[in-house]
Amino acid sequence: MEQVAKAAAMSWEFRPQAPPASRPRSVAQDTDFWTSFLMTAAMTSIAVGITWDISWHESIGRDTFWTPAHMAIYLGGVLAGCVGGWLAIKHTFFPGSVGRDASVGVFGARAPLGAWVAIWGAVAMITSAPFDDWWHNAYGLDVRIISPPHAVLGLGMFGISVGALLLVRTSKP
Repeated sequence: MEQVAKAAAMSWEFRPQAPPASRPRSVAQDTDFWTSFLMTAAMTSIAVGITWDISWHESIGRDTFWTPAHMAIYLGGVLAGCVGGWLAIKHTFFPGSVGRDASVGVFGARAPLGAWVAIWGAVAMITSAPFDDWWHNAYGLDVRIISPPHAVLGLGMFGISVGALLLVRTSKP
């Protein structure tokens, strides 16, 4: 019984860690900031673009595909895809021991799961663009209904958001 009490007391000992300034910074900690910053910029661009696009369609009507609102939406998708692609290149060709353990393999390439989800979301968004343009030209304005290209676009945006959350959730402090 005494041994159990000693073991329990030892497990609750306070072990001070080195102050943050004296701890060595890992490569993962250096890149986590930029990954988070760029994914936040991508999602902000998408959100601003959606709001702007809906108000554009309701006030001005259907214009060309090359409106500033559409460019903001697709800029966010391309940016998120590039961040995910950069993470895939980094984890495939320049892995560290931590990077290899924290990544998932897809067709021989490795990246964090969140990067793969964000890449999928970006591909879905970019794929929906020409289909959406054709849909608007064939059937007109569809702000109040969920058309198939808007459903694919929405799933892509959701994929980018989930990918960003997975990247933040799996990053090591």
